[in-house]
Amino acid sequence: MIIMRIKAGLGNQLFQYATAWSLSKRLRQPFILYVKEWEEEREFRLDRLNVCVKTIIKPEAMPPEFEAINNRHVNEALWKLDITQFRFGNWLCFQQLQHGLQEDFYTVNSENVYLDGFFQCESYFKEYRADLLRQFTPSFPAEPSYEGMLARIKTCNSVAIHVRRGDFRTSSHPYHYLLPEAYYRKAIAYIKERIESPEFFWFAEDYEWIHETFGSERDFCFAGTPSENGDINDMMLMKHCKHIITANSTFSWWAAWLNEQENAIRIVPDKPFITEGSTPDSWVKLPV
Repeated sequence: MIIMRIKAGLGNQLFQYATAWSLSKRLRQPFILYVKEWEEEREFRLDRLNVCVKTIIKPEAMPPEFEAINNRHVNEALWKLDITQFRFGNWLCFQQLQHGLQEDFYTVNSENVYLDGFFQCESYFKEYRADLLRQFTPSFPAEPSYEGMLARIKTCNSVAIHVRRGDFRTSSHPYHYLLPEAYYRKAIAYIKERIESPEFFWFAEDYEWIHETFGSERDFCFAGTPSENGDINDMMLMKHCKHIITANSTFSWWAAWLNEQENAIRIVPDKPFITEGSTPDSWVKLPV
């Protein structure tokens, strides 16, 4: 049995699920998802996708000794001592501690494995891309507003642009920086030099900043679909665009990774925003 601890927002949940799926396939072991209710600040979202594993174990069903592993002070000690694997009763516990691919992940081999980390590196799961493309699709009926926007996206040289600002304004995390206007202008220029008559579809929680900074160009469309499933709808719309300009966000990283367009241009900031080595070589990095 494999247990993956699920935490943070949709983008990080996809990294965690994809990594657990990969390990499950390698070890030929089933896995379940561990969700602590008090950590669901941005809500558990995997149940809105066609994932093969939706079994959730809540804290009250976990072996009591696991509370020690999830203690903040224990986690800090493991970081300082650089301990990534250790035995805890019948369980092998694996903690992702490094900001990059953790090679010892591939040595994990046990009947019972507990995984904790963000696992923001496609090397953990890229061999199962076909499986994940099938699973990371909506499990709910499409809404009319979504279908209308999707039809428009499919009939032009569509370019998704993701802007993330809201929570980054007050965050002190080094990956949570505000992308400047210059990054987006360079990315738009890069696309226009290579794509005939592109149409840009903006996805953001701060459309006011976009209006104030870029105005309302003829080839701009503000494409968000506010609803109960708005985040998943937006990711799927971004995925279906022919090209994408990402923010420094795991959310748009996944929209770019799930994009199946053969000649898609995927533009990302050259300044780190997820684990080092996570951006495929074929993606275009532009200075911030």
